[in-house]
Amino acid sequence: MKDVVGSTSEEVRMIKAIQRSVGALDNGWIGNQTLSDIAAKLGADCFPLNVELYGQPAILARDIDPLNLSGRLPENSISGSFSWQGAPCSILVRGGRVVRDWSCHYPRPESVLYKTRDSAVRIARVSSAAALGDVVWAVGGMGLLGNYNPAAEGFTGAYSDVLRKTNHTVLGFKGGLLYGVYCRSMTAQQVNALCRDKLKLEYAVMLDGGHVAAIHAACSKINTNQRQYYAVRFL
Repeated sequence: MKDVVGSTSEEVRMIKAIQRSVGALDNGWIGNQTLSDIAAKLGADCFPLNVELYGQPAILARDIDPLNLSGRLPENSISGSFSWQGAPCSILVRGGRVVRDWSCHYPRPESVLYKTRDSAVRIARVSSAAALGDVVWAVGGMGLLGNYNPAAEGFTGAYSDVLRKTNHTVLGFKGGLLYGVYCRSMTAQQVNALCRDKLKLEYAVMLDGGHVAAIHAACSKINTNQRQYYAVRFL
């Protein structure tokens, strides 16, 4: 899609006002980010939606289903959070059932995006899924945005390699939509800046990266043959 830019100062002013009203970056250009935010506000019947946002493949949806699997990614999925020896090692709750109770660097906490029984999506930094109470789903990872503090979550020393420049996936939330973003060749700081300054996400966690980073969607198919033990499917 070619972005649309205003040809007069008044057109640019109008576009920026629209962008601010829907929570998009007010840069005066109408592209996938602005249109997807408008679609969310209007309740348009187009989700899950696979588009590129600022050059990064993404899946947007009203809800998710986090999975512990042992195989390739299903359609409309991204690679999930940290796993070890065939099982998730970050907090994972699916359908109200705790699949993995502990944070990846327990007893250090990790940031967890979760959905409550009253359908609110929230974020918390906890060491155990039990601290969240009765939730529908929960996905642990490394905190971004207001929760960006890798040292507090144990990403130091040997574990600081998570911060290196590589491919990463992100699970985020804004304006009633869940975002799954495949971030090409970025450091953790660059991923955080993308989520904060361009995507304007309300909450976000960085998931696993490197050789497992993958996305499988209608137009974006990257590393889909990689065996995964943790994945996030968009509904």
